[in-house]
Amino acid sequence: MVNYTQMLKIREPTLLDRDDGHWYQTKFDDVYPSISTILSATATDDKKNGLKHWKANEPAHEYITKQSQHVGTQSHKIIEDYLSSNLSLEEFDLLPIAHFNNLKPYLENISDVTCIEQRMYSDKLKVAGTSDLIAYYNGELSIIDYKTKRKPQIDDYMYEYYLQTTCYAQMFHEVTGQKINQIVILVSSEKNTRQEFIKTCDAYIEPMRERIENYYLNNLA
Repeated sequence: MVNYTQMLKIREPTLLDRDDGHWYQTKFDDVYPSISTILSATATDDKKNGLKHWKANEPAHEYITKQSQHVGTQSHKIIEDYLSSNLSLEEFDLLPIAHFNNLKPYLENISDVTCIEQRMYSDKLKVAGTSDLIAYYNGELSIIDYKTKRKPQIDDYMYEYYLQTTCYAQMFHEVTGQKINQIVILVSSEKNTRQEFIKTCDAYIEPMRERIENYYLNNLA
């Protein structure tokens, strides 16, 4: 059986501490932006302006952002520990625990974990990133991401995540030779709703490549 985990660990890049987004350095000293940094930089004007408008009209936007990041980080750690059979809930806050319990029925669809929080990169695309989870979901090898939100989501809101996870699938394929065509986004909201978004990569490969190309066209030194 092919050991994909070992192949990925040998090529694992280092996350750099920078103020201009997430960047990764490979063992060959190439430095690539994360796919999330690229998607943020190439977002539509409507999306960028919407965020500016929210910050301008929400006095507590800094607190809300930091709190959301904290809840997301803890929720991810709980799920990681659960999948690693090393879970102890005493160290976590109540809201992340609630998100975990909310997503648990979906987590039971996961099997044969390949890797958790795996840093990867693509020399072809000149991009890097960290995938939440690579495992089988409902019997198919998948890129799986989990999100914690304040409100329930609709499919349109997930589009950037579809591009992001499709990019992870391309990175995985470049390293291992194994194609992944299923992406899964699991969402828990503070309204006590859980949602499962399952897509195939094929519909998102070209849009993802276009965003990366646009980023480099507009950010050449």
